[in-house]
Amino acid sequence: MTDPLPAARFGDRRAGEFSFREHLELIRTRPGMYGLDGSYGNYVTYLYGYDAGTQGSALLGFREWLLLRLGQQSSFVWSSLITELAVPGVSGSLGHRGLDEEQDHRAVLALFQFLGDFLRDRDAERNGLRVIFRDYSLRFAE
Repeated sequence: MTDPLPAARFGDRRAGEFSFREHLELIRTRPGMYGLDGSYGNYVTYLYGYDAGTQGSALLGFREWLLLRLGQQSSFVWSSLITELAVPGVSGSLGHRGLDEEQDHRAVLALFQFLGDFLRDRDAERNGLRVIFRDYSLRFAE
C-alpha cells in the first residue's frame, strides 16, 4: 500500500486552504461558484454553516462587536443585527425575509463591510478578541 502524496504547502497552509478573510472575498465576488445567488439570506445561511463547521470560531465575537456598533443591548442574532444597522426602519426581527431588492443589496454590502471591520479589529492585535469581549462586558454590564 502506498502512502498518499503529501499536500503542497504554502507557509502554514496546504494548497487549497484559505483564510476566513480570503474565503469571504471569494464568496462575495463569486457567489455562484459556491452555489449562492448573492442575496443576503443566502450569504447568511452559508455563513451560519461555515461558522458551525468551525465549531463557532469563525464568527466568535461578531455579535458582540455588532452590539457595540448598535449601541444597545438586543436579543437578535448577528444576521438580524446587520439588517437593523444597515436598513433603518426595517425590523431586524424579520431578518432577511422582509427586505426588498434595494434593502437586500444594502444588507449584503453592510454584511461584508461589517465582517471586514470586525476581522480587522479582532486581528489588529494579539488580544483583539479579548478587547471586543471586554468592551462588550463593560458597555452592557448589569
